[in-house]
Amino acid sequence: MKTYFAIVHKDEDSAVGIVFPDLPGCFSAGDTYDEAIANAHAALRLYADAERRSGRKLPSPRTFEALYADREIRTEAKGAPFVGIRLDDPPRAAAKMKRIPREKRRQGAR
Repeated sequence: MKTYFAIVHKDEDSAVGIVFPDLPGCFSAGDTYDEAIANAHAALRLYADAERRSGRKLPSPRTFEALYADREIRTEAKGAPFVGIRLDDPPRAAAKMKRIPREKRRQGAR
């Protein structure tokens, strides 16, 4: 599980926008803050899946302190809040399946 920080933008008479500074091209929006954050979870998962399918690894997320120390990020944020969006590890099919020893499978077939 990783947490990527995102910048939440809201201009007057506009939707709420969310961008991930560590993930170029990953963004989200919504009519409300709650909707934008919910959409950000989906956008992050889709971005991660697309990167994995393309054979690329996601960069490690920077800490809030590291992001805020970056002058370019502070300028982009212009006082906007940051929110941490958690990216859960993708489920593994083998981990979901309970393995039954061969002997027990044979016993159950009797």
